Amino acid sequence: MQSEITGSPTSSISLLVVDDSLVFRRFIRDLIDDCDDIVIVGEAQNGIEALDLVLKTNPDVILLDVEMPLMDGMTALQHLMIHRPTPTIMLSSLTEEGTARSFDTLKNGAVDFICKNFIFQENKLLVHQKFITDKVKKAAGMEVKSVSPVFTASGSFTLPAEEEQRVVFCEECGNKEVVSFSRTRMDENIICSVCGDSIDLVVTGQYRRNTFVTVIGGGEGGFYNLLNIIPRLEPDMGGAVIVVLHRHVKQIDSFTEYLDSISSMKVLRAVDGVSVEAGNCYLASGEDYMCLKPYSTRLTLQRLLKKTADNVGPLDVLMASVSAIYKKKAAGVIISGENEEGEKGVSILMRNKGTQLILESTACLCSSMGKRIMKQCNIHTTVSMDTLVEKIKHLHHNAKDDIVTG
Repeated sequence: MQSEITGSPTSSISLLVVDDSLVFRRFIRDLIDDCDDIVIVGEAQNGIEALDLVLKTNPDVILLDVEMPLMDGMTALQHLMIHRPTPTIMLSSLTEEGTARSFDTLKNGAVDFICKNFIFQENKLLVHQKFITDKVKKAAGMEVKSVSPVFTASGSFTLPAEEEQRVVFCEECGNKEVVSFSRTRMDENIICSVCGDSIDLVVTGQYRRNTFVTVIGGGEGGFYNLLNIIPRLEPDMGGAVIVVLHRHVKQIDSFTEYLDSISSMKVLRAVDGVSVEAGNCYLASGEDYMCLKPYSTRLTLQRLLKKTADNVGPLDVLMASVSAIYKKKAAGVIISGENEEGEKGVSILMRNKGTQLILESTACLCSSMGKRIMKQCNIHTTVSMDTLVEKIKHLHHNAKDDIVTG
């Protein structure tokens, strides 16, 4: 079964709905029928029909169910993003947002994910209508590029560990040890074969010295952006990356584990007292108020017990503390989000001659946060995703080289 509607207004957002449930397709149609600026141009009940209709209708946005017969949504998404990249919102009644499965869809090119159980959470048609239409309108403003498939629909997201050999010395007796370990287990201890003392690999790590810190802030749509940023960074570029994302704590916990499994940098949850080491990325929830503070010979993230002042958000607090320590060796990056904060932290960063980077709106599901900061801080330019990644690498490598040659 596939249906195509012709003669839709060119000023409207054209929407393709793909779901094997006729009841759900009718539910979506009921929501969209009263919306003047969105029109459904076709319906399909499986991935094969969907790919055919994409060629015929060229939709602006696709609502695509994950679980379908013949060809499921993940397989259809992978084909779509190779041959006809289109802003796609994935749907599922079996998978919650903020799980590895939902992150898989974003990594494979979807711009957003909706758990269909929202229908049963509140029986109000107008609430559902606003929720869906807002999602579709945000997706329509994005530009997506071809994406090579990364994960299969049923595959595990755990990658095999990379083995590395390193020479380390025991601080107790001076004995030299040649050890083999995986990047994912850099926190393990090695026992000296001579005196039995513990040798901490974290202390003797190759990239431990912090020469530059980049702070990334965002909210809704931030998972999608980070999946296109962090896996492209390398631990040997020097310095650390700290992220503040306004999403639920449980989602941040799950995303940290997921992002670590697909990144060469070690990705860790930002918790009170954790040491910030070069070559690592740290993820904090917007519910945490973290600041960077010197502790002995290390830098640690410390959680504030209360807000420092009204209208000062967690991103402001973190950026200000990082900028106070690193001055021009710090960068602030704004990705997708609509939260009312960030301009104070960016302003402090700019006064200390740090670098500020705003991701262009067409790469953001929600661009209001970046636009507001640009206006408040008198910033006139944005950067593409590719430029953003290369700029972060360049800043970190330059700071690292300055230390080596200085």
